[in-house]
Amino acid sequence: MGKSDVGDKGTNVDDVMRKIKESIKIRQAVNASTKTEDTSDSETKGDALHETENRKEWEYINSNWNIQNNNYFISSHRRILGKPLIKGRELVHGEVQRYIDPSLWKQREFNSCIVRILNGISERLGRVDDRIAQSQSAISDQVNDRIAQSQSAISDQVNDRIAQFQSAISDQVNDRIAQSQSSISDQVNDRIAQFQSAISDQVNDRIAQSQSKVYSDIGEQVRSVILAMNKDIENRAWLAGILEEKIAKSKEKRSDEMLSSQVTGLNYFIFEDRFRGSRNDTKAKQLKFVKYFEGCKNVLDIGCGRGEFLELLKDNGISGHGIDIDEDMVRYCRSRDLNVEKLDAVSYLNQLEDKSLDGIFIDQVVEHLDPDYLIKMIDLCYIKMLFGAYIIMETVNPLSLLSLADFYMDMSHKRPVHPETLKFLMSAAGFRETVAQFYEPAVEDGRLRYIDADELAEKERSLADIINRNTDMLNNMIFGPRDYAAIGKK
Repeated sequence: MGKSDVGDKGTNVDDVMRKIKESIKIRQAVNASTKTEDTSDSETKGDALHETENRKEWEYINSNWNIQNNNYFISSHRRILGKPLIKGRELVHGEVQRYIDPSLWKQREFNSCIVRILNGISERLGRVDDRIAQSQSAISDQVNDRIAQSQSAISDQVNDRIAQFQSAISDQVNDRIAQSQSSISDQVNDRIAQFQSAISDQVNDRIAQSQSKVYSDIGEQVRSVILAMNKDIENRAWLAGILEEKIAKSKEKRSDEMLSSQVTGLNYFIFEDRFRGSRNDTKAKQLKFVKYFEGCKNVLDIGCGRGEFLELLKDNGISGHGIDIDEDMVRYCRSRDLNVEKLDAVSYLNQLEDKSLDGIFIDQVVEHLDPDYLIKMIDLCYIKMLFGAYIIMETVNPLSLLSLADFYMDMSHKRPVHPETLKFLMSAAGFRETVAQFYEPAVEDGRLRYIDADELAEKERSLADIINRNTDMLNNMIFGPRDYAAIGKK
């Protein structure tokens, strides 16, 4: 660094040396701290702060080593005596400089040398730091490699020792188990042999003692049983004759009952058209059941009537056929190109192959049947249906007094069937997932009205709430849904 590069401000040499020593100590401390791997965040921030301060001091030394002051200017504020005073001061200043300049020059040269030496030391320290960092990195890599190799070797040794220990223990345990099993087996066999011998002797003695008595007892019992069997056979033969006679009479009575609408001369076609509603109304009510038979190819409609549901099946691409015992209904269905036969349900189902139907629909039929006929029909339906097929039986809801009051308007009705009873019969036949769904609610105008309690006093409002709850119960009992459908799945 040349003299022209140094500033003009004065510098205290002792302060400069003191700062240089402090800077060297701080640098050594910083270099020592870099050898520690687990330094905290606060120590890292302190090192950066010291580094910044050292850099500022180093810049200060490089810029202020020249103590020559060339900015000194002699002046005076006096107007008259100013010029003589300035001239005198310049003479004095010149004389003083002749004695001071040699010392200042030597001091500048000394400072210049010191700064150059310090700069060289700084460069060397930088190179030393680089060397130390490279050495630390190389040593760290070697140490990590050695540690990894040692860990692998130790792990292999430990695994080998564990495998050897496990093998030795397993062999010992197996030997102990084999010895114990052999010893226990011998003991058990000996005990069994002793017990068998003792039991065999006791059994032989007991058998010998009991044989004579048993033979005599058996003879007496056989004779009494034969006499009882002969008597029972005679009683059963007599009972079978009575039962056959009753069955024959029951079949004749059932056939007469199934054809009662024809015997009484009731034109059921006209009766249904008047009291049940038009065909379009009936089809609208039955439309909700079509979804249970989607994709089916052989659906049977028992008691198909005017053929409304058969037409719904046909419109939805589902193959179906029906049966009915009313001649007029059968002729009407055939006139509409529907596949319908005149036959009662049990007779028709008996002539079908088992598992040949993939759906059965029975609408407003079960209330016309006797209990034994209804049970027989449901059992046959289960036998003739495929697994997974649905059966739907819709009938009058006896839980509604309004519906029950209209029940006997139809003279062919025998008795209403409770929803739980019909579900039970279906479950007993084997159907699963049986449910009862209610339809055809009574018109709102015909229901009992509620009391508006909003404008009443508190005591009267409480009474009105009780009356409204009772009214709701009466509405459900009197004006409940008119019909329900029992739905089951095979």
